[in-house]
Amino acid sequence: MDESFYKLIFEGEILPGFKERKVRKNLKELLNADKAELKRLFSGKPIIIRKNLTASEIRPYEIAMMKAGAHCRIISMASNEELPPTPPEAIPEQDQKPLAKPSGSSGKFQLLPRMGRVRFLASLWIIVLLGVCTWWVPGLLTTHLTPFYPPLESLHLTLGLTTITCLFMLTVAARRLHDFDHSGWQSLVLVIPGINLLFLLWLVFSSGTPDTNRFGPPPHSAGTIAQVFGLWIPLLTLVTAGTYGWLYQNELQQLVANVPEIIDQLVLPALEENL
Repeated sequence: MDESFYKLIFEGEILPGFKERKVRKNLKELLNADKAELKRLFSGKPIIIRKNLTASEIRPYEIAMMKAGAHCRIISMASNEELPPTPPEAIPEQDQKPLAKPSGSSGKFQLLPRMGRVRFLASLWIIVLLGVCTWWVPGLLTTHLTPFYPPLESLHLTLGLTTITCLFMLTVAARRLHDFDHSGWQSLVLVIPGINLLFLLWLVFSSGTPDTNRFGPPPHSAGTIAQVFGLWIPLLTLVTAGTYGWLYQNELQQLVANVPEIIDQLVLPALEENL
């Protein structure tokens, strides 16, 4: 990357004459930060406030942080060269709020903001529900309402629900990719059979960037509902399935052995009727 681009680093240090409590309050308003973000800011680890900006573009952000009482450093993205800090006497007295927008380093509205792992897992339940409706609802209409609901319209409904499910899946995957600071277009990998399963596992188990990236600040902590559907239900499902498989392994082995016969009795006659 070109050496003319810099990043603004905050490591929890406070300027002389300020109290930590006041600085925390100022940064909460300046960065629109919640309690978890404030705790991370004052953890002592280097936190990137802004990056990929020229020296003239990043100086106003440094000045705003200095007004809030926070000591920051400006470091080159390529060579780790540090720029000298702005002298206190050079800071204008009028109020400036260049960090007021929390939507990302560019300050622009993000159509697809970042999404954490727990919310992503919770969203997968909605996608599964839509997938079930895609095949069950049109089949129900075809079976019980054929005189009033032609099979052709049932096909249209199936295609419509399938399209909605696919678009929702791509949108959720794009938001998850934004949490890694990756382009959302990479979600199109989901259309590749086999690779899409590995891609989903990567989205589920990988952690996003801890700092603000080009798609915005780190996502907020998942709420109670998202934790229930995205964490506890999958965990309990795995434990229940594992326990059931262990206790009834003989029955499951017998069921697997009878799968070809079940296919011959149920699936093949249905295919012959449709053909």
